[in-house]
Amino acid sequence: MQLRFLILLFVTLCLCIKSQAQQIYPIPQKTILKVGRIPYQGIQLKGKVGTHVSSVLASYVEKAGIPVRFKKLKKAIGKEGYELQVHSKFILINYATERDAFYAAQSLKQLLDDAKRTSFLQKQTIQDFPDVAFRGTVEGFYGEPWSFEDRVAQLRFYGEWKMNTYLYGPKDDPYHSSPSWREPYPLDEAKRLQDLVRIATENEVDFYWAIHPGKDIKWNEVDSLAVLHKFDLMYNLGVRHFAVFFDDISGEGTKAEKQAGLLNYLQKEFVDKKHDVGALIMCPTEYNKLWSNLEPNTYLDILGDQLDKRVEIMWTGNSVIHDITKEGQVWVNNRIKRPSFVWWNFPVSDYVRNHLLLGPVYGLDKDIKSDMSGFVTNPMDKAEASKVAVFSVADYSWNTKAFDSKASWLRAIHEVLPDVEASYALFSKHNTDPGPSYHQYRRVESEDISPILDSLLAKTPQLTDFPIELSPFNLALLRTEFSKFAPAVHDILNNSKNQNLVTEIKPWLLHFESLGHASLALLDLLAANDDQHAYAHFLKLQTERNKLVDIDKNNNRNPYQPGIVTGSRHILPWVEKSYFHFAQLFREKGFSVPDAIDQAIGKVLTSLAPLKALPVLNDVIAGNKPQPVLKLSPLLEVIKLSPQDFIGLEITSPQFLKEVHLDIVPKQEVLKLEYSEDGKIWSPKKTSQSKMVRLINLSDHVVDIKLQKFEIVLQ
Repeated sequence: MQLRFLILLFVTLCLCIKSQAQQIYPIPQKTILKVGRIPYQGIQLKGKVGTHVSSVLASYVEKAGIPVRFKKLKKAIGKEGYELQVHSKFILINYATERDAFYAAQSLKQLLDDAKRTSFLQKQTIQDFPDVAFRGTVEGFYGEPWSFEDRVAQLRFYGEWKMNTYLYGPKDDPYHSSPSWREPYPLDEAKRLQDLVRIATENEVDFYWAIHPGKDIKWNEVDSLAVLHKFDLMYNLGVRHFAVFFDDISGEGTKAEKQAGLLNYLQKEFVDKKHDVGALIMCPTEYNKLWSNLEPNTYLDILGDQLDKRVEIMWTGNSVIHDITKEGQVWVNNRIKRPSFVWWNFPVSDYVRNHLLLGPVYGLDKDIKSDMSGFVTNPMDKAEASKVAVFSVADYSWNTKAFDSKASWLRAIHEVLPDVEASYALFSKHNTDPGPSYHQYRRVESEDISPILDSLLAKTPQLTDFPIELSPFNLALLRTEFSKFAPAVHDILNNSKNQNLVTEIKPWLLHFESLGHASLALLDLLAANDDQHAYAHFLKLQTERNKLVDIDKNNNRNPYQPGIVTGSRHILPWVEKSYFHFAQLFREKGFSVPDAIDQAIGKVLTSLAPLKALPVLNDVIAGNKPQPVLKLSPLLEVIKLSPQDFIGLEITSPQFLKEVHLDIVPKQEVLKLEYSEDGKIWSPKKTSQSKMVRLINLSDHVVDIKLQKFEIVLQ
């Protein structure tokens, strides 16, 4: 009996310890919780401490604080590892390098923040080190690059959450890529980069500067020296880590043996001679399996055989945007003869710029730490809004097996927006999916209510008589959820201290608020007892839908995917389909239905299966009267058109084609525009009744292009 009591007491004590212990992020490799707590009255720093470390802990220092002793070891506790011991009368940190100590300090900082709240420190030992050597982000998206202030905030965020790598490679920086990669940065830009390198160093982040020369490089000594000279210029600004990108190019720059030759030259003439430069990283042209030549002894095999084994090779997975799997990593690693360096294209949204991708990080295999040398995320152009995903990538790449997607997501929101975390979690869970695109990468959205909405969406054409029988549907759950939208938006707008993030996403917040109002009006319509009451609620629905269209048309006017979309996977389609259905129904019933702010409708025409999922986007152009425009979502990557392959647009709404705006790179004389009224007869001349247009390859050979613009103005 006494033994059973002791066992029960021990279990109870252990549970109490666990419930009171603060969870460190990224989750440590090993935490040993011990019985006992010590009163917290601040800390004292003992021994020689680097400035980077002392800056992390300075705000916790008190005269009567518990001593924190730093002990430098000759042998590392794993690369970038540390041991943190909380004893009754002191705290001991064992480390081998300054970065180890910095990471230990970041973990201790989290414990101290919790101790400030509880007035106690839990006795424990943390033994910790990262699973993945390179962990961080690549600023590699298309569109407006981050601002200097964005980058400063990012670098500090990376240091706080133990990320050690930032790759600078914004596609729209002309001195990173064509046309000016050979030229030095202007003095003001050079100074900002120099400052960023310093701030990165202060936060134990390796600042990688990447060059993207492949669009116009000549494989000769002059351009090899040009790359070397540019590296020297960046070295003089303080850069000690370098990368060479050959992604999203065509033509002469894509030759594997030439690329390997250049990287080997840079390794020998630059890295080896400088002695203080980190490992070179390259992004290959065939950077995913879908675009790779599967035949042996081709591009990837040539890199594997000829490229210096010290050079890292980046890889995005089985396609441009894809989950990262064990199978995919093993496949590429066998080709390139080294563990690949993962460039994960999430939460990047440069292919769906009217969306926010705010959901949890998932789809990453937990058993691939030995199959990758690095893991970096490509974020959105919205730096602050990307931080939640960046946090979870830091968590995953530090300890892959312990990674919990949902828990990490919620903790990230707490860290980024502690004042409004519940409201932001609500907003985020309904803004996760990029929608249909060329990449066909989808995300779970509105998970709790999506089955109800999808069932309602399918039944909508049958809803013709009031009162409507809706007993199979849990409309109370929908009403509860939609009623939270407007209060959540007001909470974020009025109470968040992270105003930079609020500024980034404000149009989406306003759209989300109107989406909630429209959804509630639609629920009222569905619950109406007769036609007259239903019609009154329909008019409210139309008013809110018009607000949605107005917000969409007047915000985020980028030239690629303009506008604003929220709740796009389940909620918005339900609202849109229901609106058009009931508008037609009430017209048929003799009610006066005012004209709505309607948009043209179209669909993609193509012979290429992967492109059939491309969304067709709406826009307007200014003039005497706004004219509707249908736009094919631009393709950022090179596409191959075989003979007779085509891509185009069909107008499915009751309008006709007026003019076509096209921009392809490089210009190709063999590609021709053809028009049709019915899809059967095609002509190089458009008529007043043309409903379709396509760009077709009339040559006898494959043509590589980048489709930068394909849009039609309607009559």
